[in-house]
Amino acid sequence: MRHRSVESSLPPIASRCSLTVVILTVAILIVAMLTAIGSLAGSARAQLPPPPVPPENPTTTEKAVLGKILFWDEQLSSDGSVACGTCHLPGAGSADPRTSRHPGIDGVFETEDDIFGSLGVVRSDTTGRYAPDPTFDFGRQVTRRYAGSVSTAAWFDELFWEGRAASMFVDPVDGSIRIASGGALESQAVEPILAAAEMAHDGRTWDDVIADLTAARPLALATDWPADVAAAISSSPTYPELFAAAFDGDPTIRADRIAFALAAYERTLVPNQTPWDAFAAGDLDALTPDQQEGLFLFNTQGNCSACHPPPLFSDGLYHNIGVRPLADDLGRELVTGEPEDAGRFKTPSLRNGGLRSRFMHNGGLADLTEVVDFYNEGGRFRENLDPRIFPRGLEPIEIAQIVDFLENGLTDPRVAAELPPFDRPTLRSERTRNPEPFGTAHPGSSGYAPRLIATAPPTIGNARFKIGVRSGLGGARAILAIAADAAPPGLKRDGVPVYVSLDPPPARFVIRLAGVGAGAGYGTVAKAIPDHPGLLGRSYTAQWFIKDPQAEGGLAATKGLRFTVY
Repeated sequence: MRHRSVESSLPPIASRCSLTVVILTVAILIVAMLTAIGSLAGSARAQLPPPPVPPENPTTTEKAVLGKILFWDEQLSSDGSVACGTCHLPGAGSADPRTSRHPGIDGVFETEDDIFGSLGVVRSDTTGRYAPDPTFDFGRQVTRRYAGSVSTAAWFDELFWEGRAASMFVDPVDGSIRIASGGALESQAVEPILAAAEMAHDGRTWDDVIADLTAARPLALATDWPADVAAAISSSPTYPELFAAAFDGDPTIRADRIAFALAAYERTLVPNQTPWDAFAAGDLDALTPDQQEGLFLFNTQGNCSACHPPPLFSDGLYHNIGVRPLADDLGRELVTGEPEDAGRFKTPSLRNGGLRSRFMHNGGLADLTEVVDFYNEGGRFRENLDPRIFPRGLEPIEIAQIVDFLENGLTDPRVAAELPPFDRPTLRSERTRNPEPFGTAHPGSSGYAPRLIATAPPTIGNARFKIGVRSGLGGARAILAIAADAAPPGLKRDGVPVYVSLDPPPARFVIRLAGVGAGAGYGTVAKAIPDHPGLLGRSYTAQWFIKDPQAEGGLAATKGLRFTVY
């Protein structure tokens, strides 16, 4: 028998190369499959742990329920119209369900750099009286970034999109270090309360906040209190008593204690009962086949897990993913001062992302399909772009499967249904318009009709109740009339509609409007509502009248305003 040499027994060079490519390709596919399978199996060993708790602020039941009350109390804002929870509703993924537009860096609405942020308060000056804002005039101000989720905030070392809320918590009043490390929640909690665009009048201080809380009835503006909240307020019906229960019998209300309580509450929000958590624990039916395929793509071709690894589904780091040009918002560079951090923002957790109404730091994407499409494109702006951002080559069906996993596989049903520990009261802003405008305004100079401003709640004991007017004649004399009864329907005086009863004569408050010229006048009457039970349930009607020689009858007038004391 003839033996062939080794050389003669091998296939031609080209064939050997092709065979090598095939073998390597198969090997790579096997490795990729094993990696993905390992990711699925490995996630069973990586479920969401309890959040870390700094030793300086141990979580107690009393402290957490105080934080829950504070978080949902609109009275924590200077005009009683915004709570922390207003922008962080559990059913909206513990973020803000409202779409509110900020004009962005160009200052012009309806352009490409517009931001979808959160509605805050109508601007008020240092005395608490309404004042025009350069951007929003007398409308509610809007934040420059979209509100992030609080239900996963407890696991991050730094908070806010650019990480300005540091791990070290410094007392905002005396500058002392209250938490050496692990206090990002506390650092974050103190910012919105004094922020003029979010919850505060200009120049608000912690002394103002403490005075307001001391006088307030806890959650007086909210209804449908959760059981733990109702029990706490029943046994401790004032804020000093609630603080005493939370802080070893000491009723002192302090800025650092407000932060400690809010953070303690947020550390009870652990959204770890998603279908993915059940799947990771071994229930292979917890995710549908499409969701499992979405998870596989999430870990492989989509490369999503590079920045959103389980179990938090965030790496907690900062990346520039090419959402907007660097000039719009420098992001992390604003904190570090390092040019390489330009445009980088903290990776948010994807848990409960399917409940949110906006995405990205500017709220620029409206749903998760837009988000996955964005990554599939490889970002939109290339300057300082993170190398992890590149076109994915996903097909429409694959995008739909990833979205299915994100929307449904990562949603905790307790969060969606707002069940404990994600239960909450109903806010005044969700429930009613009280005060409520009605009727028709009567125009003045140049056809401008004066308009009411009324955001403060008419609760007994409210020392900051106020009613404002705008769009009047600047410098004119203005009269706010308040009566216990409304005028008969159709009443007019010299052609001016009148909504307040004139018999007996109404209470009258006279001011001189600020501003210059037609349509530029504004002013506020601020009066405390006495803390008297006899006022409960009593209704009143109010209306502004402005001396204006160009108006029919010599007066411009607002609509009527009804309010009921509660």
